[in-house]
Amino acid sequence: MSNQQDVIAELLNSVREKDSDNEDKKSYGEEHLTQLRTACDNFLRKEDFKVGQIVKWKKDLKNRKLPHKNQPAIVVRVLDEPIVSTEDESSSPYFLEKLDIVLGVMSNEGTFLTFYYDSSRFEYY
Repeated sequence: MSNQQDVIAELLNSVREKDSDNEDKKSYGEEHLTQLRTACDNFLRKEDFKVGQIVKWKKDLKNRKLPHKNQPAIVVRVLDEPIVSTEDESSSPYFLEKLDIVLGVMSNEGTFLTFYYDSSRFEYY
């Protein structure tokens, strides 16, 4: 099993290196820079959320599977002290992410689920 995992890891690294080589050759235009600046401005713009408010992802800031794009979520709790993600890989988008809000969503099966998020990624619905 370990040998199989090593082969899979090698394949993944090879694909990542190839993608990286392609990205190095890519040229980024003004549209990309505008999108980058707008996403950063949106991320830095802080909303004051209260329990019971309906929220959604800010444009270009969705980094989790749920809620889906434009799917409403409800604020279940706003944490006084954020939890800092323990993801230990600095290349992960979750590395030291500040989780300061608990949101509830309805799954496709109709089950109410709650998750911790970085409130900087959300806006009023």
